[in-house]
Amino acid sequence: MRKTLIVVLLTLSAVSAARADRETLPPWEHVRALSPGAIELIWESVARSSIVEDLLRQLEETGVVVYLTDVMPGAISGPVSHLVYLSNDETARYVLVRIDRWRSTPFERIALLGHELQHALEVAAAPEVRDAQGLATLYRRIGWEGQKDKFETAAAQTVGNRVRGQVARGEDRRRAAAIATNP
Repeated sequence: MRKTLIVVLLTLSAVSAARADRETLPPWEHVRALSPGAIELIWESVARSSIVEDLLRQLEETGVVVYLTDVMPGAISGPVSHLVYLSNDETARYVLVRIDRWRSTPFERIALLGHELQHALEVAAAPEVRDAQGLATLYRRIGWEGQKDKFETAAAQTVGNRVRGQVARGEDRRRAAAIATNP
């Protein structure tokens, strides 16, 4: 019942975000922004990082749908981003990525998005993950548990660092200018 309620609330949030600004919603079907800040984060990430854009394209080929929000209610310490397993149905598995907009800079949020999208791809590559317990089992196998129920992988850390470096060096500035003039 709780998972169903969460999925319903997330769907309603996505619908209201879509109604609020349908023209600017990102085109990816497997990454769904739940807040205006998440919409902006996706567009800014694509403009500044071809790595993030590639991760988004890869996710389109999977059976995983990522709900993205930049809101982490009540979070004043701990990780500034995380992925949780929500639910699944006959067509997809659903995860939620939260990136705290208040405890990270705009550029850091782009790196965090890359990091969390890599985690979503790890889930996509593991069809046995069908619930939160399966997610924990996966991460104990391919990564490590830093704190209770807080997992990490070398691949996600590497992707986050690559995105961080790409954004810091401004490697995609020309690309960003092209996208800004012709979205």
